[in-house]
Amino acid sequence: MITTLPKEVILKAVKNCVDVYADPSDFIIDKSIPGYCILAIEGTNETSDWATNLRFLFRREDTHRGFKENATRTITNLVLSYESLEQERTLVLAGHSLGGATATVVADLMLANTPNLHLITLGSPRPGGRGLRKRLKNVEHLRFVHGHDIIPGSAPFLPFLTGYVHTHPMIHLHDEDDKRFDGVEDHNPAYYYKAIEKLLS
Repeated sequence: MITTLPKEVILKAVKNCVDVYADPSDFIIDKSIPGYCILAIEGTNETSDWATNLRFLFRREDTHRGFKENATRTITNLVLSYESLEQERTLVLAGHSLGGATATVVADLMLANTPNLHLITLGSPRPGGRGLRKRLKNVEHLRFVHGHDIIPGSAPFLPFLTGYVHTHPMIHLHDEDDKRFDGVEDHNPAYYYKAIEKLLS
């Protein structure tokens, strides 16, 4: 794994992806590490989130419409909650599941005005088309997939019809028991944290 991000920042971002599920807001902003601002976006947690996941069915677009709406809402909430992201800090966008896809689309929306931008996604579905992948090609993106997690490969459903792709190659995190096949259990963000902690040790 090649990255310019310190291990401390990666682990903090991944931990925030776990902790954001218990947070009342849709995201966590963490400025505890000097020089970095970590924005962790909540993943699929409610029935309405699955409606967001399935919204791609209504119209083919370069960016998944549901993820883009979620990203726009996240940025709006961010602006309302915080006056600005300090430009001298490196921004790390992170998310698990729907949160990972949303973080990817947020990166696309913020790219022009945020030069120091990194992405960390855990078990993210495909966020958009080849245009999105082209625009984000120079963004450092750690795209983690744990074990046999089914979400990165299966959603949005019917990728050959939608044209949706992942923007960067995956970093596969091996399960402690590779003989076991549980694509749902492997999607658990806590397992991602444990596997990434082991990878970076």
